[in-house]
Amino acid sequence: MPSALPLQAYLSDRTTLADGLASLALLLTLLVIRYSLGKLITHNPNFTLEQRRRWQVTLRNSLIAAFIIGLVVVWASELHALLVSLAAFAVALVVAGKEIILCLSGSMLRSGGQLYVVGDRIQIGEHRGSVVDTNLFSTTLIEDDPESHQRTGRAIAIPNSLLWSHAVVRDSLMGDFIMHQFSVPIACGQDWRGAEARLLELAREACASCKVAMMASAREMAERHALEIPVAEPLVTLQLKEADKLVLIVHVPAEANRRHNAEQHILRGYLAVEIP
Repeated sequence: MPSALPLQAYLSDRTTLADGLASLALLLTLLVIRYSLGKLITHNPNFTLEQRRRWQVTLRNSLIAAFIIGLVVVWASELHALLVSLAAFAVALVVAGKEIILCLSGSMLRSGGQLYVVGDRIQIGEHRGSVVDTNLFSTTLIEDDPESHQRTGRAIAIPNSLLWSHAVVRDSLMGDFIMHQFSVPIACGQDWRGAEARLLELAREACASCKVAMMASAREMAERHALEIPVAEPLVTLQLKEADKLVLIVHVPAEANRRHNAEQHILRGYLAVEIP
């Protein structure tokens, strides 16, 4: 007893052969019609030369249209299967091409909008680091640890399509300097004025070596972007997070790649002195 697969192949071959013979019969029939009617038109004494030419063209086009329609009818099942396959391929192509188009347009957005260049420190979504490479499809970062602000040594390849759905945070607008900030919580019963003064003193010490260079960079940035000159002085602000907890926010100018050192200098100096 033949298996189902050979039987299906046999029936498929029989159907294809029948469709081929039907197509051939259709072609022969139309050729006979064209020959017969063409002969009648050519030898009809009632037609002028212009009328004969017009009827010959009409006959030819009509028979071509009839042949195409006949082929569609004869090969309907095969054409249906072909169209289904083409539709599936088109859907797959659109799905695959969508991400490529988004990446390419994201690269245009990055270049046209001057979002960042190699060497900038940026954050896209949850990914933060220094840009080491850009191309038409992706941006490569050397990752910065969000807590210590030190490089982890890991490289992150971010598709440019994310530029359409995530904001780009750029730390290096003032060149190599940033205004770094971190929090120091204290109990409400502590001397917050003394803590503020101590943190401010330590912040001034931490930024003493880069203050002049940062002021120059801030003035250059302000002139380039027509902005007010940003504050480049250490600052300590207060936040009352809870009824019994006060948070001191330390703002300190620092070199972007040494902000962790500045933060550690301030924290170690602060913890070395007991605040009543």
